[in-house]
Amino acid sequence: MPAPALPEAVVPAGDERLEEIVRALDVGFLALLGWDWGRRVITFPRQHPVLGLPDCPVPNCPLAITVVTQPMCRGCMERWSKSDLPLEEFRRVAKTVSSGVGQHPCVVERCERPRGTVAGRLCESHHLQRILGLGGLGMAEFLAHPKVIGLAGLGPCRVAACYLDRVSRQDPYCKAHIRRLRRARTEPGFSERRWRSTDKAICTTREVSLRGLPDRLVAEALYGLWARIQEGFKTRPECLRPLYDRLRAHRVRTLEEVDDPARAGYSREQVMMIRAAQLALRRLNATPESERVKDVWDMTVFGHRGVIPFTSILQRPLREAVKVWVYDDLPRRRNKNAVHHARAVISAMALLSDSLRLQRPDKGTVPAAWGRSDIVAFTNRMGHLTATGKLSAARRLAFTRFVRRVLLRFRTLGLAGNGQLLDGMPSDFAILPEDMPDEPEDTEAGRDLPEEVLRQLCAHLDQLEAMSSVETRVATELLIDTGRRPDEVNTLGYDCLEQDPDGSPVLVYDNHKAYRLGLRLPVGAETAATVRRQQQRVRERFPATAPSRLKLLPRLRTNPEGTKPLKDISSSHRAWVDALPELLTPVVTLEAGHHVTQLVPFDKAKIFPYAYRHCYAQRHADAGVAPDVLKELMDHRLITTSQAYYRVGAERRREAVDRVTALQFDRHGQRVWRTAQSLLDSEHVRRAIGEVATAYGVCREPSNVAAGGHACPLRFRCLGCEHFSTDVSYLPDLEAHLNDLLRSRERLMSAFEADDWARAQAMPAEEEIRRVRRLIDRVKSDLDDLTDEDRAQIQQAVTVVRRSRTVLLGMPRIGQPLPDVRPPRTLP
Repeated sequence: MPAPALPEAVVPAGDERLEEIVRALDVGFLALLGWDWGRRVITFPRQHPVLGLPDCPVPNCPLAITVVTQPMCRGCMERWSKSDLPLEEFRRVAKTVSSGVGQHPCVVERCERPRGTVAGRLCESHHLQRILGLGGLGMAEFLAHPKVIGLAGLGPCRVAACYLDRVSRQDPYCKAHIRRLRRARTEPGFSERRWRSTDKAICTTREVSLRGLPDRLVAEALYGLWARIQEGFKTRPECLRPLYDRLRAHRVRTLEEVDDPARAGYSREQVMMIRAAQLALRRLNATPESERVKDVWDMTVFGHRGVIPFTSILQRPLREAVKVWVYDDLPRRRNKNAVHHARAVISAMALLSDSLRLQRPDKGTVPAAWGRSDIVAFTNRMGHLTATGKLSAARRLAFTRFVRRVLLRFRTLGLAGNGQLLDGMPSDFAILPEDMPDEPEDTEAGRDLPEEVLRQLCAHLDQLEAMSSVETRVATELLIDTGRRPDEVNTLGYDCLEQDPDGSPVLVYDNHKAYRLGLRLPVGAETAATVRRQQQRVRERFPATAPSRLKLLPRLRTNPEGTKPLKDISSSHRAWVDALPELLTPVVTLEAGHHVTQLVPFDKAKIFPYAYRHCYAQRHADAGVAPDVLKELMDHRLITTSQAYYRVGAERRREAVDRVTALQFDRHGQRVWRTAQSLLDSEHVRRAIGEVATAYGVCREPSNVAAGGHACPLRFRCLGCEHFSTDVSYLPDLEAHLNDLLRSRERLMSAFEADDWARAQAMPAEEEIRRVRRLIDRVKSDLDDLTDEDRAQIQQAVTVVRRSRTVLLGMPRIGQPLPDVRPPRTLP
């Protein structure tokens, strides 16, 4: 609810901004602070997730606990440090003397004057009456004496910030300020008038005075505090008092006057509070219509985050036109990358602006003078920046595309028409298709981490937790296990784990990049257990918050209710990776004509949160997950996008093929290649177009190859065909086929109801079983003859070859359950 307007006597006539700020204040927030526009003192509540200051548990101690991690107020903590008592025993001992408890009224009935001391209970006048006038009567007898009557108050203290009452007729100040005045008068150049307007207030531990500040500054301070509380930032009185005292001492009228608080001498925390309040005030009643005319846009007004500066575009007509383009483009981008995309486009247009400034005598300020020569100059400048290493080839292509699209959109929006921003812009001021640079060749074969590196990272997750937090560790584990994007994991809801009808766990997440919400990802049992443990921690930390509002990974600070998700973990992750010992990976080198495996350090710069998404894709591809299934797991619209996450480079695949063909056999188990020499180029081409993969080898029968493996004359009796051969990479498939043959034979020989002719046709041939066994024995025998070094290299080559192998025999395929390829968390 908005706050009621200030009293007419307080609001200066015509101060619309002050009225606007006051109307924006929340009545509930002001009531929480015990706010009164006449008294102008903030009182912090005892119970509140952000502002709450609980009472000190020591008996007779009227102060509050201002440090949440401490069990008592600051004064009692100091007294306890000087005592020999245990904490629990000390907290039961009543406090005898208290200071900083404010001002209390005299106990005489209807007396409006403050007490002289807390313990004395009487004002100065009644104290003298009791001691001198009535001979020191007891307190009960004194209060009942007929001559003891209430006295009128003496008025408030004349110090602007003070809200206490005067204690004597001679001095126009409260008791504390009388003592301060005596000390202040000894300073050279003392001015009582200035001291009265700038001296600090006398406050209790829960109170902060805004008295003595201009009306608008008071309203701005309250609104800034409200905005800070809404963000979840804990604020304490000892932080606010110095800020307001400095504003009062500097005679600041509005926060707009504090343009550089750091240079003005404000502390770091005060600078943060001032800037946060200024930002909140700028956003107050801001609209897209009012924001779009500025040179720096606050994107929260448009429903996004961050800012978009247009100041890098030097020519005003071009800058205003780009603003129109961004304003037109924003509604079509619903995901969080809208701001990032707009900034990239502005950067591209800034390069065009810079080119116009350098190439044209008029600095490019006249749109009607632009022409084809300026486009040629711009494209040449982009080539120069790329050649000098200031711009990558991919970024050059992207920026040129941006400029081409924006210039075309300018005309669609009518900005080149008469009287418009770009009035007279020639039609040849456009980037043509032939002006576009060549697209750089994508030679990257995925950014997945080697298995050895990933295993070492998983083994050091405890160190990550110690350096950052449990939430950062859980986020990293989920990134590794699920392959989701970092922001998809960080924003997971508390109820993100559900079950399919068969009881299998699924992770429910939102794809913010493509704005697809409520997606379901199958996960393994161990990953589900990780999520459940984190859910238990979150519930214990925030028991009062509804589960529907909680986040699975709540941030540690400015999050009193657990509704704010974990921020980017990149910095914590980078610090952890850099602190790890060297991560060694095996690399095969050629020494004296022999392949030798050496352990070399892995580049830690390649280890970042998004790389785990590539690892996830690669693991599932290695596990035999079909490409169309992997596309669904990665939540990609196009299968080509998924293939970029796990494809094998041609050079790496060629090397692997060279190695596995060194152990190639025909159907009789005879070696086809006797040496490990590399294949000729023609042999690689033949392997690509002259053979087709079968279940446990390759087929070179022409008609079957032409049909893509769907026209086998022998009905897939490969072991009896002269066109069949196999190699070491098919060893797991041969072993699986042998087991299948043996199981089928056992079943058919048992009491299986079938006609004799059907049983005979289905019975595996003994010759086929013998040949499979002979092939397996021969392959294993040749592997055993290799050295450990060669055997390890062959196994690596087998992994590469099997990674992208697809076998389709034209027979029905049975869907297999998704493998749980979660990497191990400890080293073997």
